[in-house]
Amino acid sequence: MRLAGKTVLITGGRRLGARLALLLAERGANLAFSYHTSPDGMQKVVDECRLIGVEAEAFRADLRNPEEADLLVQKTVTRFGSLDVLVNLTSIYTRTPFDTLQPNDYYEAIASNLSAPYFTAVAAAKAMLQQPVENGLQGKIIHFTDWAVDRPYRYFLPYLVAKGGLATLTKALAVELAPTITVNAIAPGTVEPSANASDQKLEQIRSSSALHRIGSADDVNRAVMYLLEGTDFVTGEVYRVDGGRFLGATTGDV
Repeated sequence: MRLAGKTVLITGGRRLGARLALLLAERGANLAFSYHTSPDGMQKVVDECRLIGVEAEAFRADLRNPEEADLLVQKTVTRFGSLDVLVNLTSIYTRTPFDTLQPNDYYEAIASNLSAPYFTAVAAAKAMLQQPVENGLQGKIIHFTDWAVDRPYRYFLPYLVAKGGLATLTKALAVELAPTITVNAIAPGTVEPSANASDQKLEQIRSSSALHRIGSADDVNRAVMYLLEGTDFVTGEVYRVDGGRFLGATTGDV
């Protein structure tokens, strides 16, 4: 897909999403964004995209509500005339030790990490299916899951259940929308860790990855760009971008 003149909707993910938006703007794509409670940071990204020379707009939406997801897609199509790409970055990451688990931990994780991308993807796909087929395509959808859905760690049970569902959604939706809409997912490892992360924690992450380093937003976003511009012949895939952390420890006896 050539991105010039296309419309890309990015939901959530201000850190990764902001960097990705600038890459897309540089390729000539127009950008729509969703935010839930914090418009200021998103407006900064909108202004930066406009300075590059493309159209950009941010819309408030609680994507856990299917009606608001539908409305976000409608606003995007009305503003830009089309919706060609959806990048679903919306997510919450909450530590939930097993002995403190409450039912609401599960409901919140499912609502934000599975229901919200589900509702948005379904609404976006319905809009894409109304558009002309161009070079065999009507659109592309990219979700963000997590490398650990296939190798879970402790204390994040509801989060990982929801992200595992999102990986399955990616494959099932790819079947539903073939052959004119591709659906794929990125499963990042730790990239740009929190400034509060201890040196011990950072070293643990490095040593548990085959490449012995921590990735960056650029590593992840380059994978997104490959799925958007590099190929039109991939669908239903979940790409890990984790430095080989999925492989486990590569030194010592374990």
